[in-house]
Amino acid sequence: MTARTAPPVLVVGAGPTGLTAALTLARNNVPVRIIEQEPQHRRGQRGAGIQPRTFEVFHFLGVPEIHERATPILPLQEHKRGSLEPLNTFPAVDYTEPTPAVPYYNPKLMGQPVLEAIIREHLANLGYTVELGTRLISFSQDERCVKAKVVKYRSDDGEEIEEDVEAAYLIGADGAKGMIRKRLELTFLGSTLENNYMEFGDIRLEVEGLDRDHWHIFGQTSQDVISLRPTDELGNDGWQFVIVDPTFDAQDLAQDETALVNRIKDFTGLGDDVKIKEVSWSRWWLGTDVHASVD
Repeated sequence: MTARTAPPVLVVGAGPTGLTAALTLARNNVPVRIIEQEPQHRRGQRGAGIQPRTFEVFHFLGVPEIHERATPILPLQEHKRGSLEPLNTFPAVDYTEPTPAVPYYNPKLMGQPVLEAIIREHLANLGYTVELGTRLISFSQDERCVKAKVVKYRSDDGEEIEEDVEAAYLIGADGAKGMIRKRLELTFLGSTLENNYMEFGDIRLEVEGLDRDHWHIFGQTSQDVISLRPTDELGNDGWQFVIVDPTFDAQDLAQDETALVNRIKDFTGLGDDVKIKEVSWSRWWLGTDVHASVD
């Protein structure tokens, strides 16, 4: 075990929230240390939408390329299940012309891996990097500081090294399932929505007749539906898919790539005319109804 005094702020979790918090502190000359339990940076577009207020934050943090590189939200195009024939085409959001006073009016899209890489580059320019494979296992607080115990995985020999750190503050950005929220006994009041499974992920496919000028929706909106959104971040054949269907188990589908591919073929009606080149990332999610704020 080693002992070390950490910088004033220990940031746990290197997703968009943790990285943005770290960059905010670093821009204001507050030393930080950023740890992330995952051994590699995350894959997957995940929640790609960025709102105008968020662009304002990145503007003040000196990260203009996020807005510059983010893409506009494509118009939606609805199809019957099993058909490429459009039923309806309409804007996903109403566009408002920016002004000098309000330069960030419209939401745009950027996958989480690209967003995180941009913020990490700005942190690196300030001398900070993310410590991958490093997880928080316990923490306590007294009137002087936060005392934390972290474990760092060494990939070269497979050993785990424990380390005691002290920080004036600890920022918990390790997600709703993270240990910090549980350790503090912060609960979300709500209930699980039965039969509200969703599967989403990234896929590369070759297909004729499915244009890249629209965000395509197959099936009835809100249930029994598959959407395909083109995204060049994965390549000129890249798409983000979302499947909502109460008749299937999304957890099983996430573990069966063949079943996932067949379901996309069935919904689009393309059958063997679509060639799935790669399912690069997928994740299932069970919806919850959060009807109160955090305790």
